[in-house]
Amino acid sequence: MSLTWFRNRGPRTWDLIRGHRDLRLLFVSNFFWSFGAMLYMFVWPNYVRDLGGGAWEIGFLSSLMFGTVAVTLVPGGWLADRWERKRLMLVTWGLATGAPLLFARARSWAELIPGVLLYSVFLGWPAMEAYTADAVPPSRLAQAFTLTNAGYSLGAVASPLVGAGLWPSLGMRGLFVLAFGFFALSTLTLGLMRPQRPAVPAGGGAGKQSRSGLWSWTLLLVLASWGSSVVRPFLPTYLEDAFGWSRPWILAGSSAIAFGEVVWAAPLGRLGDRHGGWAMAGALGTVALGLALLLAGSWGLAPALLFLGADRVGVSLLRSQIGREAGPRRGAVFGTTLVLANGAQALGPLAGSALYNLRPQCPLIVAGGLAAALALLALRIGRPTRCEES
Repeated sequence: MSLTWFRNRGPRTWDLIRGHRDLRLLFVSNFFWSFGAMLYMFVWPNYVRDLGGGAWEIGFLSSLMFGTVAVTLVPGGWLADRWERKRLMLVTWGLATGAPLLFARARSWAELIPGVLLYSVFLGWPAMEAYTADAVPPSRLAQAFTLTNAGYSLGAVASPLVGAGLWPSLGMRGLFVLAFGFFALSTLTLGLMRPQRPAVPAGGGAGKQSRSGLWSWTLLLVLASWGSSVVRPFLPTYLEDAFGWSRPWILAGSSAIAFGEVVWAAPLGRLGDRHGGWAMAGALGTVALGLALLLAGSWGLAPALLFLGADRVGVSLLRSQIGREAGPRRGAVFGTTLVLANGAQALGPLAGSALYNLRPQCPLIVAGGLAAALALLALRIGRPTRCEES
């Protein structure tokens, strides 16, 4: 029965990626990028410790990363409505490709700063969001966002396990060099996509937008981004401090979170195209449950990590809702909303570091309580979003 269900339902779940060449290439590019990044990313805070940093330095570098992202999104959103989008994405991916080599050369936590800045130039992010939103009809936006971003999640499932296996022979610096190779593959794959120019000329009209819906979803995105950034940078150190996990086990834990992202992407994406509020409440409620299980002790670790995978799926759902409300000026709207979200993410790790120094459980408690509250808010502001294809 279950195998029959998978054969009948599975292809329909992923047919958007199968049938759309450019979204398929974006999915593969995301896979390569994530595979490279997640060789080391989940133990990045532990690497900062190795180079002489502590909770404050982890929070500072995370805030610097998100702050740089937020600053570069401003011109990125403006350019996404005026410049060819694939070219803008290639510039961004190409710059970030060299960051792991700078990380490998660092001998103190302060020497990580140039690589952090290079990695965080996100001029092409609004272009990628607008490219995805313009590639499909409004009735399939939630699936387009969740499934293309599932490429990141899929790459992150196996990559930490590979990193854990290679750790004894390569060490952290060897993993950075390997990540550089996968980043280069991601950029080359992106170059195979068709160019996409903005649908509306630079001097065109703004189009109709539902300002109330747009800013309601933006507020939810900002609050959810802040809550996620309070706890995400400190999950690896919490697993190390509270449960005594070694680096390979921590990398394996990140694989469990990524697997959760893959599992939640398809059902929540399908639900998001029917009722955005329900899908968002489901994602946020699942995150709150995962953090509660993590606080409960080692017996709840396995389901907790899987549930935490709903975090990034929820962010994809919010971005699809914003794309649905944005009108023709998608680049500028995505740029503005992503600036606000990343500004919140720049502040979150500083709050998280203070909370972690107070008590390691505090970031989890604050983020879990906020996720539960936002799940109720999503139900309140959400409404059915099934769109008719024109």
